[in-house]
Amino acid sequence: MSSNVPISGGSNLTAPTPQNTPLTQAPIALGLSRPTVPDITEDNEGENSAADASGGPSLAGLEQHMLGMVHGKLADLLGKSSGYIESLPVEVKLNVEALKGVQVKQNELQNKYKRECLELEKKYLELQKPLYERRNDIITGKAAATRDEIYAGEQASIKDDEDYTPLPK
Repeated sequence: MSSNVPISGGSNLTAPTPQNTPLTQAPIALGLSRPTVPDITEDNEGENSAADASGGPSLAGLEQHMLGMVHGKLADLLGKSSGYIESLPVEVKLNVEALKGVQVKQNELQNKYKRECLELEKKYLELQKPLYERRNDIITGKAAATRDEIYAGEQASIKDDEDYTPLPK
């Protein structure tokens, strides 16, 4: 629980301590010391500022220029053949073409599988529609559950839970 602490006290500039904050340090923290890893200084800070001050190109500018050059070179290579495939022996080239043909057959089978799965999903959705409607009628109170439905539900509960006790009828 929190207590009413006036925030506008003015004399104390620290925030009030929450109720679950411990008043003392945890005992595990007492045996630990500060890390002994030295601080890392940025050695090149002076160099960058000197280059910027002298009017020379900055490191960030060089990186942008190099990035632009690399993008340009890669754009020139896009779509061009490396010559590797052309340098392969004819037998290997024939095997590559055969693998492409096998992949075409694989793609056709995969597409056929997806179409058949879609048809099965549609079929079973149509079979389940009356069950969804019946469930909705029971939930909304439009219809009462039948003895057969109650019996089937109790049998499922008994199967799932050994300690299940049937409800009085």
